[in-house]
Amino acid sequence: MNLNAQGYLSLILHAHLPYVRHADRDDVMEERWFFEAMTETYLPMLLMFDRLHRDRVPFRLTLSLSPPLLAMMDDSLMSERYTAYLNKLIQLSEREQERNQNQPEFAELAAMYTQRWTELLEYYQACGHRVIPKFRYYQDEGCIDIMTCSATHAFLPFLKHEVSIKAQLMVGVLEYERHFGRRPRGIWLPECAYTAECSPLLQAAGLQYFVVDSHGLEHASPKPSRALAAPVMTMHGIHAFARDPESSRQVWSSHEGYPGDPDYREYYRDIGYDLGWGDAEEWAYIKPYLLSNGARIHTGMKYYRISENEQDKMPYHPEWAQHKAAKHADHFLYCREQQIQNYQAHCDRKPLIVSPYDAELFGHWWYEGPLWIEALFRNPRSQQGTIAFITPEDYLREYPVSEEVDIPFCSWGRNGYAEVWLGQENDWIYRLLHQAEDRLLHTLQHHSTNLWGHTAVAERVLNQSIRELMLAQSSDWAFIMDAKTVPTYAAARTEHHLKQFHELIDMMEHRFYDVESLERMEHHAACLTSVHYELYTSALSSPPPMLLPDAYKADAGTPWRHRKVLMLAWEFPPLVIGGLAKAVFDLSRYLVDQRIEVHVITRSVQGTPSYERMKDIHVHRVHVLQTTTPVDFMDWVFQLNLAMTDYAVLLMESGHHFDFIHAHDWLVHYTAKDLKEYARTPLIATIHATEHGRNHGIIEHDVQRRIHQMETDLTAIADQVIVCSNAMVQEVQSLFTLPASKVSMIPNGVEIASLVPHSVERDYTSLRLQYAAPHNKILFYIGRLVYEKGIQVLIEALPLIHSSVPNTKLIIAGTGPMRAELEALAARLGLTSHVTFTGFIHDDTRNDLLQLADVCVFPSLYEPFGIVALEAMQSGTPVVVSDTGGLAEIIEHGVDGYKALPGHLESLAWHVTEVLLHPEIAKNMAANALRKVEQRYDWKSIAVSTKQVYEGVIMR
Repeated sequence: MNLNAQGYLSLILHAHLPYVRHADRDDVMEERWFFEAMTETYLPMLLMFDRLHRDRVPFRLTLSLSPPLLAMMDDSLMSERYTAYLNKLIQLSEREQERNQNQPEFAELAAMYTQRWTELLEYYQACGHRVIPKFRYYQDEGCIDIMTCSATHAFLPFLKHEVSIKAQLMVGVLEYERHFGRRPRGIWLPECAYTAECSPLLQAAGLQYFVVDSHGLEHASPKPSRALAAPVMTMHGIHAFARDPESSRQVWSSHEGYPGDPDYREYYRDIGYDLGWGDAEEWAYIKPYLLSNGARIHTGMKYYRISENEQDKMPYHPEWAQHKAAKHADHFLYCREQQIQNYQAHCDRKPLIVSPYDAELFGHWWYEGPLWIEALFRNPRSQQGTIAFITPEDYLREYPVSEEVDIPFCSWGRNGYAEVWLGQENDWIYRLLHQAEDRLLHTLQHHSTNLWGHTAVAERVLNQSIRELMLAQSSDWAFIMDAKTVPTYAAARTEHHLKQFHELIDMMEHRFYDVESLERMEHHAACLTSVHYELYTSALSSPPPMLLPDAYKADAGTPWRHRKVLMLAWEFPPLVIGGLAKAVFDLSRYLVDQRIEVHVITRSVQGTPSYERMKDIHVHRVHVLQTTTPVDFMDWVFQLNLAMTDYAVLLMESGHHFDFIHAHDWLVHYTAKDLKEYARTPLIATIHATEHGRNHGIIEHDVQRRIHQMETDLTAIADQVIVCSNAMVQEVQSLFTLPASKVSMIPNGVEIASLVPHSVERDYTSLRLQYAAPHNKILFYIGRLVYEKGIQVLIEALPLIHSSVPNTKLIIAGTGPMRAELEALAARLGLTSHVTFTGFIHDDTRNDLLQLADVCVFPSLYEPFGIVALEAMQSGTPVVVSDTGGLAEIIEHGVDGYKALPGHLESLAWHVTEVLLHPEIAKNMAANALRKVEQRYDWKSIAVSTKQVYEGVIMR
């Protein structure tokens, strides 16, 4: 290293190709990408290293070698085919010398190619057809530093789950270690795509630095004081080296970049495209060197230089090009010296210029590129000038601490972000990739808890499924679709790997391993040998730790005296979103009284323990696996099910044997299905509502269809289905084609004497004054603020009610997505002073409001049951409900309440007005309603009916 240097230059070459090995065919055009890269970039690069090393010319550069490229370099089949490819090139070049006997300039160029390709073949054979050890040698000699890359060059910010990014990184690290005998210190993030979520994952993988595009630092916070003249550090201590835009422009720019010089060889003129147009003899000559189907390709025989005149290309002169490469190398170094001097004015350490490029630019696209690199190192400026070549690793040894900043999302793609990899040409792939990620995690969660057993074949199936998914995740496919080069091939590769992924996961789910198909897939994807499913399972964590507290471990040697049921519910107190939480809680309490041991698995809620005994119910709360990006509701549901299944299996493995699994609604469908299969336990499903009913029969969006399908599947796999009303019996039988014998109607209930009825004197004066004046009449609604509850109908009916009872106030309690819309509706109708939105209220306040109200109104458009109506009836307050669903069955019109036509303003207003204007009728209906609740809707009798369903299932 030049010790007198005032600054440093880091030349970084990113070497990568997608995995284009096709075991069953030897004439795939895309496989030639590898052969061309070897011929024009990687072997010339090693020969350049040999020359510099032989001449004792110091050189120092950084090279990334991606796992797919390493796999193809190390593959015996690819080696065999590449040798045949070189021999065919040599044969063509020899024939070209004969064909061009009358064109001396072309004949000389053909002889040059013969000599060149013969040299490469001999060199390749001398290496034993193994080039990776040569790269390793020069790293061990201290001439180059080799970085790793992720497993398949996936665009990491677009992976859905953190564990998927971890696995991509760790396979990259392990593949590197396997080939180079040491752990990598740096990584080339695919497409230089960085997001803050990557930082802790890089740290966990033991990596020290990565390369980022310049705008990543330009928009960092705080703005780096050294600008682009030095690396920065993330909060996890990972160093980011920013690409220098000026040096990149001098090489990359189509207008001013060196590769566009007229003396350099023209890439696009090739005899594979030039010969055989309208000449049968010429076509017969060139056809053997094209694809077997006659498709034209680059043969490598290129005779022209770029030339000033695009219309009249001139013959290529290698000596001119070599001279120009040396001249451009000197110019490049001169410009870097000027940059270093400019940086010194505001940099408190030796400035660093980072110049990263795609490796294949040098040799493949820019034929003279390797000569240019060699000229850089041989140039006197790099030996005793103001600049020295170093690697990022060298710089960190000199300056181990960098300025800490937050780097925003960025990449080195077009316009600096992600539009190349997420646009109208390729956005369709991510839904499929994310679904595959979800399915893989779901399967691996089960495998990690010994759901199928760790057989050797099962492990191979899992490993190959990961390999297929990783190959589908390659950013190359989306890039190709965007560039529209071979988009059909890129789409087919994505779909092919995903198809094989799902075939393998099907094997796991069905516990049938098609070994012949597995071996075929392994043969075709002979890469990434470091892939192992434990890279995922060891990283999958769902707090609390997967160790069950002693408080609820079962003693496997002690038989249980009573039946045991495992309840699955997505909400449970204290988390109450709708009526399901309270229904499951009350049913569980009364089942305990029936000598049934109840365990509820539900989701975690802040401030509550992961396990507790609540009213003798065993409550287990699970945390959902975190993702790197926000997820939509359906994805969250899937993650919840993963965590619930994992936890339930641990319960069972700790000694718990459950006699029944009781699933509540579609949100726990995946867990219910998996546990039924795993434990061979009867499954009871309670359908509290249907997607069809909630949307009034309109199922048109993808999410709605998915929910409807999960409801269908849940009822199909259940041994018995419970619903809460006769209307729901008809609905589920019709929707899901269930036999009558499979559906049981058990209503929801209320706890008798949980409220103090009007017959007991209480003073509500102060509470009333919070919402209304003493002379006001109060209408009360409580429930979710969603469309199917019909609150909008009640608000629109209020002016009609005011025409008969002007002093009426409406109190709306509860939360939901329609609150802002409902408040706007009240304002638009001039009702702001007459309508109060309380938001969430606690049970005590709810009970008080139920009793102080003059009428409780529940104008639902769809209501499977309507437990809140029972609570109002038990409070001794008259009720008006919609004549729909379970509400219609609870109320006998004119006897214990009124039923209005659903969605009908005049009908609702008239019935509410009747109650307000005729207090004696209202009082009689309220008394009848209270008696009905006490006689028919007692949770004790409901629990007994549920227990009978359980026993009936066992007796089958």
